Amino acid sequence: MAEPDELRKLGGLFSEPHRLTIMLLLYLHRRVRFKDMQKLLHLTPGNLDHHVRRLEKAEYVKTRYILSWRPLVAIEITEDGAKAFRDYAARVRRLLEKME
Repeated sequence: MAEPDELRKLGGLFSEPHRLTIMLLLYLHRRVRFKDMQKLLHLTPGNLDHHVRRLEKAEYVKTRYILSWRPLVAIEITEDGAKAFRDYAARVRRLLEKME
């Protein structure tokens, strides 16, 4: 059985489902346009912005403004973010193995 301390340590920024999903999408695709992320997660612009800013503060993601025929905002995962997500996934995997 998993220890309560292990479950608490696992939390952090990724314990919020929207931030976990944002990181998963970015880990798989490296960069996602803000509008596409908003549609995929069914979030308001303000709500998505809140979660992205929390991840930016931790330096897990960065936003990039792309100028084309209209301005676009893209969210990108950083190297630190990719490493943190891999570590998180490995901890989840180890925890699940203990439960078998």
